[in-house]
Amino acid sequence: MSNIKDNTIIGFPIIQNQQDFIIGKFSISQIFKFTRYTSRILNSFDENGKPIYNDQIQREIENPRANKIADFLIEDPEATFPTNIVLHIPKEAIEEQKEHQKFIEIKIKQEVFDELNKKNGDVYITVIDGQHRIRGIEIALERIKDDIEILRQTLVKSPNNTDLNEKLSARIQRLKDLENIELVVSFFIDKTIEYQAMIFSTINRTQKRVSQSLVYDLFGLDLDDTPQKTAIQAIIALNGHKNSPFYNRIKFYGGDYSVDASPPLSQATMAKSIISLISENLRESERDRYRKRSELKNRTPGSNKFLPFRKFYANNDDSTISDILFYFFNAIKATFKNNSGVSFWDFPSSNLKPTNILQTTVGYEALLNILVDILEVEKLNKFDSIDVFIPYLEKCKNIDFGNTNLYTFNNRGKKILYLTMSLAIFPPNLDNPKDNRKQELSGLLIG
Repeated sequence: MSNIKDNTIIGFPIIQNQQDFIIGKFSISQIFKFTRYTSRILNSFDENGKPIYNDQIQREIENPRANKIADFLIEDPEATFPTNIVLHIPKEAIEEQKEHQKFIEIKIKQEVFDELNKKNGDVYITVIDGQHRIRGIEIALERIKDDIEILRQTLVKSPNNTDLNEKLSARIQRLKDLENIELVVSFFIDKTIEYQAMIFSTINRTQKRVSQSLVYDLFGLDLDDTPQKTAIQAIIALNGHKNSPFYNRIKFYGGDYSVDASPPLSQATMAKSIISLISENLRESERDRYRKRSELKNRTPGSNKFLPFRKFYANNDDSTISDILFYFFNAIKATFKNNSGVSFWDFPSSNLKPTNILQTTVGYEALLNILVDILEVEKLNKFDSIDVFIPYLEKCKNIDFGNTNLYTFNNRGKKILYLTMSLAIFPPNLDNPKDNRKQELSGLLIG
């Protein structure tokens, strides 16, 4: 079985302590079809799916170490790499994912391969652990190719030189052997940069002590508090608490996934949604990494966006962020039920394939927008029960969330869900000409 075919990476799904990744074997030539060494740190993607890099820090390697690896590969005919290369695939690089006969197939977008063919193109699939091995392999291949070119040029003048011909044949064979070396590769899917740093730290801590300062320097992170860390900590707490509405359901897998169907909620998607309620936008959130919490009490001049989690983060009150999400989505779970009394929020079985919009990513995003609207009205500083949310959500009890023809698992369904709930909770303001929610909903239903 080829482990990469038609832009598709094939591997085994692995679960360890509720964390998922994919493992497979790939030849060196296959690996360099989808990744390469880069010192640029890819933090996230903008609204158009374009990479956002950390321009302040480069993830440099130790050149002597990389060159020693290259020497090892070139000179030792029995060179082996038994330990895994660990890579990260962002969801922006994925066109389609399928589970097939105990394998996971991830189809990578053509753009990923096109960018790698450019001199300074973007590297979407990045290295979490194994930067020196990847760079060492690159150096080894470059050296051998240079040797081959020099030998060929020399042989133009001396085509019958036996010694040079033997050296050329040996170098060509060595290049072929190296390109065919198979490596074990682990892929983590759609993880935040903080999570990737944690993986790197965990891997290297088992081998030798690695300071957290070095880990964060390598990944372009700050040891101080950041909105990103706060989001990750909230997600870990929500995913691990047995009474949480998100218990064991913040993950990437759950049946077939393609760009046309929403999977169960991913950790990175949820992290971005939390950060978006702290920071002005994605680019501003990268700047907020390096600001003290108290500095976020101030807003960018002219900004009117309501950021309900910003004040809690700025005041070092992260637990309230988790509490709001815990109690609001528990209120969703308790309020919205079908005719049999089964919550629309709950999956019918251990299979996490969505059966209604509330179980999808777009459903979560629509509900989060409703939460923001409620928080703008309820200017509370403490949330310790579902009671504050129930009166609002009760107004939506007659909505048939199971109608998948109306509430489709895409952006149109998300907008219809949000507008339907918004109009039920906050009736149209006839005196406000800017309140066009009813007309917008009508346009979506007609279209």
